[in-house]
Amino acid sequence: MMKARAIILLALLALAFSCAKKPMKPSDVSKKWSEKGTASWYGDEFKGKPTANGEPFDPEGMTAAHKTLPLGTVVLVTNLDNKKQAELRINDRGPFVRGRIIDCSKKGARVLGFLGQGTAPVRVEIVKVGKGRTGKSPTQVIGGNDSKLDGSFTVQAGAFMERDNAQKFRDKLEKKFGDSYIVKFRDYYRVRIGHFADEKDADQVLHTLTKNGLEGFVTRND
Repeated sequence: MMKARAIILLALLALAFSCAKKPMKPSDVSKKWSEKGTASWYGDEFKGKPTANGEPFDPEGMTAAHKTLPLGTVVLVTNLDNKKQAELRINDRGPFVRGRIIDCSKKGARVLGFLGQGTAPVRVEIVKVGKGRTGKSPTQVIGGNDSKLDGSFTVQAGAFMERDNAQKFRDKLEKKFGDSYIVKFRDYYRVRIGHFADEKDADQVLHTLTKNGLEGFVTRND
């Protein structure tokens, strides 16, 4: 039974990776895109630290973090509880908490009226599609080169404070998933799987990952 399950797993992964084409260009994202979910916020504890776009985080800026939208994208966020709205520019990646779709800056949360409660149900819509990272990426590829930061979709399967722990986890994933690697962003070594042109292909790998008792999420390589 275990052998058969392993064969099925490898077949699914082979199918998913065979679908990967050239990285998806930011301009390929439709302005009609929208999603609903839970928003959170982050503030002073990250002040001055590099965002995924390379600029220092300003908790009083009208910015936000999103897992997959191109960096530089401007979104309209609507608090579904009080109908307050704010236009925020995506300059960072996150949130890294299950069930949350966007991390607003402290000011963004204040404008949207959920600073005190911490989270809120929101709708996120695109106002303007960004062109991707504009400066040098603060993300460091461990044991590789920056060509892996190509803007494609990927599955982040773990994050570790210690590089050795990240390396051991990467080695395990490499045996099952193939294209597995480590990037360092801020204080964490993040273990990722694959480079996909289509977010649906990354979702397929994530589904396989979770079926095997592991957690993760889809994000961008940038």
